[in-house]
This record gives sequence, C-alpha cells and structure tokens, in this order.
Amino acid sequence: MMNNEPFLVHKHENLLYGLCVITSIMVLIYLLLSVIGIFILIFFALISYFSHIISMSHIQINGVRLRETQFPELYKKVIEFSEKMELSKVPEVYVVESGGLLNAFATKVFGLFGKNMVVLYSDFIDISIDSGGNEIDYVIAHELAHIKRNHIVKSLLVFPAIWIPFIGGSYLRMAEYTCDRMAAYYIGQPETAINGLLILAAGRRLYKSVNLEQYMQQYNDKKGIFVTLTELLSTHPPIPKRIQEIELLMFDKPTVLLKNRTKQVIAIVFILFFILPALTVGLFVAGFKAIEGLDFFDQLFFEYTPLMDATIEGNIVEVEELLLNGADPNELNEYGESALLLAVVYENPEVVQILIEYGADPNIQDEYGWTPLMSAVMYEDLEVGKLLLVAGADPFLADEDGMSAIDHAEDIGDSEFVELLKQYR
Repeated sequence: MMNNEPFLVHKHENLLYGLCVITSIMVLIYLLLSVIGIFILIFFALISYFSHIISMSHIQINGVRLRETQFPELYKKVIEFSEKMELSKVPEVYVVESGGLLNAFATKVFGLFGKNMVVLYSDFIDISIDSGGNEIDYVIAHELAHIKRNHIVKSLLVFPAIWIPFIGGSYLRMAEYTCDRMAAYYIGQPETAINGLLILAAGRRLYKSVNLEQYMQQYNDKKGIFVTLTELLSTHPPIPKRIQEIELLMFDKPTVLLKNRTKQVIAIVFILFFILPALTVGLFVAGFKAIEGLDFFDQLFFEYTPLMDATIEGNIVEVEELLLNGADPNELNEYGESALLLAVVYENPEVVQILIEYGADPNIQDEYGWTPLMSAVMYEDLEVGKLLLVAGADPFLADEDGMSAIDHAEDIGDSEFVELLKQYR
C-alpha cells in the first residue's frame, strides 16, 4: 500500500512537536544549571516510570489478550489495520473491564524501550457488538495510528514540555487529529469513525439519535474566553472539531463549518502573558510602596541601632569601635531591648563583657520586665550569668508575671543556676 502518512498527518503536528523539543531542551538546561532541579526531575521521572510499569503489568496479568483463538474477529481487525498502516510488528492488544468508561489507549510496556501495546475498554466493544456496527474499528485504528506515528515515544522524549500549559496540550491535540484522520482513512468508513466519536459524546444508547448538524452548531453557539481557555488546556480537541477534521478529509466539507477562535486565542495569550504579569508587578510595587509608608514598616525592619546589629552579628571589633565613638550601651529599641539583652540572647559572652565594661546596665528591663540575667537563665548560660551577677545584676527583679531570675531557674529545674543566684542575695 502506498504510504499516505504525510497526507494524513495534521498540518500543525510536526511544527508543534518541534516547539515541544525546543521547550524541553530549554527546561532541561535550566534544571541542569539549577543542580537540584535535575534530581527532582529524575525522581519524578522514575516514579512515573515504575508506576507505568506496574499499571501495564496489571493489565497484562488481568486483561484478556486478543489472539487467533481469543476474540478472533477482533484480532483479525487488529491484523488488518496493522497491515494497512504497514506496522513493522503487530502490537499486543488487551481487553479490560472498564466499569462503564468508554476509552482505549496505546502505550509501551517499558516506556521508550518496551513493546507496543493497545488497551481496549470492554464497554466500547459491547456497544459495537450490540449495535451490529463497526465502531470498534475506529477505536482500534485510532490507537494503532498512535503507534504508527510513534506518539508514545515522542511524548516521552518531550515530557518536560508536555507539562507546560498550552505548549504540550497543543501538540497532543494535533496528534489526536492525526489519529482521527488516519483511523477514518484506513477503515474506509468515515460514518463509523464519526459514530465512534458520538459515542464519547452521548453514550452507548443515545449516540445514534444525535442530530449531528445541531450538535456541530452547538460548538459555534458557545462563546466566551473561558470556553476557549478550556479547549487550550485540554489534551484532546472538542469532539465537534474532531468530527469536522474527519469530514474535511473524507468529504471535503463539514456538516457545519465551525468558527475559528483565533482572536480569542490571541486575547487569552495576551492576557496571560502580558496583562496579568504587568498587573501582578504593578500591584506588588504599589503594595510595597504603601507598606513602606506605614509606621510599622520602619519598626519591623529598622528596630536595631548599629550597636545592636554589631552585637547580634557578634562583631567584637565593631562593637568596641562603636562604643569608643560614643554609642550608648543602654539605648533601647521599640521593644525595650538593650544591646546587653541581645548579646545574652545571641550567646555572645565576649560582647557581654565589652558592653559591661563600657557601662551597660545589667538591670534594664524590656517592656515585659525581662532582664539580661533572666535570658541567661533560660539559655542555661552559667558563664554569662556570672558576668552579669558580678556586674551587679539583681536576681530578685521580677518580670510582668512576677517571676524573678531565681524563680525561672527553679521553674526549669536548673539547680546549678539556682545555687549561683542565691550566692548574690
């Protein structure tokens, strides 16, 4: 048979696959440069790979494989369409119980390197048998077309792009159009292919009663950006558009010419990639400016003096330099905290010693009545506790809860600190 594949392939499929290849390469380069990104990619790829293997193994164990002696009529159809499409090897085909779902899919058992496999859901076969028609021919030919076009391997090779909205979905939709065209062509019965799609739309009992013209017109009647957005995010084209694709191929004209929504697509792309980012940046900048003018912003980010900053960092040289240049060791921030209290909290005994030498008051209390000595107790820092006590820290000063440093030491069960504090009564 003459190879009609180029004639049957949708005009945009190869272009969009090329875009997916470029996008995937860019994503992989970015992940490689980010180092951790490539490990995340490998992790999810392995999870997906093993999940796929387990799922396919389950089907091979529990599904019914078509053979010459197992559903021979269906098996003959697989052989016939495989020969027409010039497949190098007839794939394994399994029938599985579907619980009412109408579907089928082509896959590879071990991803890139496995054998081709087609899974047919039993309900679709039941419909074809009950109706006395050949709707299952369309389903079989459609899935074989995926194998002929190598869509499974292609999708795996560009899987980073497949997950990107608009890009991956667009390629997958074009692949579906191609398989619809190939199925209709190779079974030689476009009406059967259309009925197969109508089953997906109306179900097993009602599909023969569908008014095709009204159903196609229904697509034209539905308007709005969200309708178009839904289509752009889908991996499968709307059924009316798939029917139109078959009719244009086989009859040269559709039952109803469906409207082109290019303007809405452009509007959506403009909104998502230009308007929304601009609004987001604008709102962020405006919000930042608004917060910047509020009093609490200054309190939140500018509550420490240079001496306090140097104390927190443990920069002994800078602390001493600031004190020599006149910095007040007893200056308090908005919360009543002194540099000495912060030195204790950040566990910098050398800074504590320097501050005390330059006149830091060990009994200054913050707005909660908390003293540097209480902080030393809570951090169980005996060394700093001794420095503060020698400098005159009062172990009996009480905080707003009426608890002294000794009370806190007893409360946490630090007997060693309790004994030390009692020595300075």
